[in-house]
Amino acid sequence: MAADDNSADDKPYDWAGGAAPPEKFDIGKAAGFLGKSILIGVTYLDAAGEESRQLSMHGVIESATPEGIKVSLRGTRQGQSWNMPPNLDTISPMAPGTYKLRDTEEVVENPDLVVLWTIAKPRPKPESGKEPEAG
Repeated sequence: MAADDNSADDKPYDWAGGAAPPEKFDIGKAAGFLGKSILIGVTYLDAAGEESRQLSMHGVIESATPEGIKVSLRGTRQGQSWNMPPNLDTISPMAPGTYKLRDTEEVVENPDLVVLWTIAKPRPKPESGKEPEAG
């Protein structure tokens, strides 16, 4: 992994939408997340399923709708936002404490919530008429 793979200037890939909204989206639960601080851990996998990048960030939940959850980032990513799918069940309460982000070494005090995501790059589609290689 190159040293600059996790730099704060490198905007993390985020969710661009496009999937159908969840069948059951709890508007009350979503409203309870608004304004809460959140730690976000993201692991990126390459097309072979191998970890290619890992990053941490933190911010405040700005909006939570069936179309997605928008986080206004803080710290080294101040001024950026990050969008994630509207899956409220992936968000968990965070125990009070001091947390140090591994990639930026930022210290975050008493975040309210945490979410961990794994984002996989799609495998290339086999050329038409060819069988995929056995592995």
